[in-house]
Amino acid sequence: MEHAKSISRATPLKGWLDELLVVILVFVALLLGWAVKGWVEGQTVSFTSDDGAMSLRYPAGWLEQVDKNALLTVRDVRREGAFKPTFSLSTREMNPDLPLTQNDLLVTLSIAKGDELTAFRVLNFDTGIVGGKEASTMTYAYVAETGGGSQAAVPVVVQAADSVAIHDGRAYIFTFATLAEHFEREQETFRSMLAGVDFN
Repeated sequence: MEHAKSISRATPLKGWLDELLVVILVFVALLLGWAVKGWVEGQTVSFTSDDGAMSLRYPAGWLEQVDKNALLTVRDVRREGAFKPTFSLSTREMNPDLPLTQNDLLVTLSIAKGDELTAFRVLNFDTGIVGGKEASTMTYAYVAETGGGSQAAVPVVVQAADSVAIHDGRAYIFTFATLAEHFEREQETFRSMLAGVDFN
């Protein structure tokens, strides 16, 4: 009879230990999952311009897009939302007879974008350093239509930033765009890309 009582007392304890072990295993699995996710998201891909004058790195999960107007366009297709975070790089040969500053180029860009984009509005101008060069940045917003094909077009508000730096007589224009409500969160990725720019 005493043996039966000891078994009945031990059984609840064993069940509690089993539940604790399961909780610990789940917690460890979650930690490993977050670690792997962070490692994957931390991986980058290197890009170098054809002339070797400039290089940068972008997140490995971003896919290159066909864009005849840019040297490079990559998009984070994993993100939810109608408009995916997009980064592009374009260049412009400077006219030695008409020297322009980064700010001059941004003014020119703002005029062109005002003609091209719906409800275009400049939000801010700022300065900084990109690849060891002085750079100027214009932040702006506009309305874009997403969808197409079999899907109905849906207007969304996009917030973007153009950063311009000049190197060896050529202007480099770095553009980042995403949904306006995600811009504050996503622009850290843009800053990381700009921090990885290297002019040779």
